[in-house]
Amino acid sequence: MNDLDLVSNIFKRQYATDFALLNTHQEEIEFLQDLMKKNDKNITELEKGKLPIAVNQTKLSILEDLQELLLSKLKTARLQKRVWPTYESPEAQKIPTISSEDKTSPKIVESKHDDLDILLRNIAEKEPYLSGSKVWFLLKKELSRNTRKYDKDEILLQTSSDDSDAIIWKSGRGKSNESRLTKGYLERDKWPAAKKWAKENPNKPS
Repeated sequence: MNDLDLVSNIFKRQYATDFALLNTHQEEIEFLQDLMKKNDKNITELEKGKLPIAVNQTKLSILEDLQELLLSKLKTARLQKRVWPTYESPEAQKIPTISSEDKTSPKIVESKHDDLDILLRNIAEKEPYLSGSKVWFLLKKELSRNTRKYDKDEILLQTSSDDSDAIIWKSGRGKSNESRLTKGYLERDKWPAAKKWAKENPNKPS
């Protein structure tokens, strides 16, 4: 990495606020993966561009350094997730605790779901055949409604200021009480989990 200070400042200026809203290492991983994809696309487009060679090389060097920084942060997030399982990871789905009735034997308790899980489960019960991309479009549409069809508690707050493929929602976690949901994370994890729950729990309150 040629200029760590420069790309660190770019990250702080453009992404630090949204990154600070994340409350789990899984969310950090999704966020960084999305940034790396976009940055890689910018690198490819720049390599094919028609800017003067000197200008092109300077910008390309910055983008490549930024990609290295993002990769370093991604490795850290993945390591932390392995060391400290989050509520989203399989390792955290069952947590050993000591029962108040029996201090000698641990009992297993399932992790609690959050308001976003409840919202997605409600949608899955009504629209079980929707794809993840269509659910994402539905959530974005909810943000523009005066009276929301699904998000009755209005936990969906706004589209992320620097990423149209991310929504800020009211999670009650962290200093800001807000979290970040990316389109990729919804499609790969949250929506499949909601559909699975709805299928396994027909007519059961979420």
